[in-house]
Amino acid sequence: MTSSLSLLTRGLDGRDDTLVRTISNPPNPFESTHRELLDPPPHVQLEVFEDVTREILSRNESPDLPFRWSLNPYRGCFHACAYCYARPTHEYWGFGAGTDFDSKIVVKRDAPSLLREAFLKTSWRGELIVFSGNTDCYQPLEATYGLTRSCLEVCAEFRNPVGIITKAALITRDIEVLRRLHDEAWVQVYFSIPFADNETARKVEPQAPSITKRLDAMAALS
Repeated sequence: MTSSLSLLTRGLDGRDDTLVRTISNPPNPFESTHRELLDPPPHVQLEVFEDVTREILSRNESPDLPFRWSLNPYRGCFHACAYCYARPTHEYWGFGAGTDFDSKIVVKRDAPSLLREAFLKTSWRGELIVFSGNTDCYQPLEATYGLTRSCLEVCAEFRNPVGIITKAALITRDIEVLRRLHDEAWVQVYFSIPFADNETARKVEPQAPSITKRLDAMAALS
């Protein structure tokens, strides 16, 4: 897949990352020192970048996952969950896996049209598409860009099955589209709720919707 960022000037350096180990144990991946700020941490400003890509569907080759295709309308996630496994993927763009993942968000404006192109190919077999593997497709920027909703409308038009994983109550905005998918194709929505109380969740998922809002959204969709 070929892609580029219209606002990103630093590219990959193309160096050879082959490691030659002289010891039997791999290097320690954790920090050897710990730093604490004397003052509150600096304010992080949200930056939005636009991705120009030729394909929108990502193929999954892992036998451990029950789906082959995923769609990420965004890269990075404003929810800032400390445990997010997708953080290292942000380094592909030349960003960091820490606060860059939360504050430098990549949007794919062409996602709906690229999805339509994929569906029109004779090779497409109408397989399940999961929203999203490396981001929350209903993070706050979705309220502005509406890329997830537009992609779901394309899925409904082509009657393509969909799975959605989210923490966001914003999904209730699209109940009408989800109902169409339910009636004419297939759809399942999964809410990520790792904690039972809002206080604990706020410490680890500082900018994600509260547990209460997630439960309310589940009730609205049920």
